[in-house]
Amino acid sequence: MIKFIKKKYNLLSVIFSILFIYGLFLIIKDIDLIIDEINQIEIHVFFLASIIYFLSVILRFIRWKIIYLELFGNYRFNILKETIIGYMANNLFPFRLGEFYRVKRITDYEKVNFVKVLSTIFVERFTDVLALLLLLIISLPFVNLKLKYVEINHQTLILYLAVILFLLLLSLFLYLSNINLIKNIRYKIFNIIFSLLEFFLEKRKPYLYLKIFTLSILIWFVEALVYFYIAKQFTLNIDNTNLFFIIIIVCSITNLSGIIPSLPANIGNFEFFGTLTFLVLGIDSLIGASIIITVHLVLFIPITLIGLIMLVTEKFKLYINQ
Repeated sequence: MIKFIKKKYNLLSVIFSILFIYGLFLIIKDIDLIIDEINQIEIHVFFLASIIYFLSVILRFIRWKIIYLELFGNYRFNILKETIIGYMANNLFPFRLGEFYRVKRITDYEKVNFVKVLSTIFVERFTDVLALLLLLIISLPFVNLKLKYVEINHQTLILYLAVILFLLLLSLFLYLSNINLIKNIRYKIFNIIFSLLEFFLEKRKPYLYLKIFTLSILIWFVEALVYFYIAKQFTLNIDNTNLFFIIIIVCSITNLSGIIPSLPANIGNFEFFGTLTFLVLGIDSLIGASIIITVHLVLFIPITLIGLIMLVTEKFKLYINQ
């Protein structure tokens, strides 16, 4: 069953990413101009942007440590190292399967329950979504949405509503069905869900939730600074305050797009939704795509290289000690 689901997710990842990459080309039309724009960025910009991004990685490490200690009480592994390797793996595996690789490494080393460790990652992702939605909601009133780019005809709306209704009816059928196979699958799914929610099902101090959520807000605020710093390298006739709120919205939407199955590192989804959001907010697609691709390079290359170096060093040490 798990192998079947993974195959389906991998297929969906390829399909969605190809569709979004195609959509990106429809928006930007001339990739050569974007490459020229990116080539004008000096190397020190990439370096400083990477330093800013790694500040958010440090905050992620602190947040995960708090969550892990709350559930397990202690640990013997290097949490910062596993945080970096986990994000490296997310850049190399589709549909954020790097999270499972991170959990597998920890369970092999600590000899603890796989799902319980996975629940610590779930808490991170859950608070990430809440933080991004909050930042998005706060920022929306401060920007001028150019909704003229969005056209929805009656046929599209009816089709959309029909699909939603079908999915709701299908979900209701699966929930109420007495077919043994469906009941067994439903039972296993609910067990996994309750295991992932373990952190929230037990009463904990409100201060703990506040601390974790505050760290999540800080993480995305710092990551938004990467977008902002990169954006400032391009010619934009926008004052810093307006640009910052635009960046918060773009950062929120590009990262929330990670919920949709995609190729490794959210390739395709990230660029499409980032460029489209810039366009809706009144920024030319050429500039928007140049910013978002540059940001993605900063988020992808340094942490992937460092994670790979850590893995190679680890394997080398094991080989020497044999």
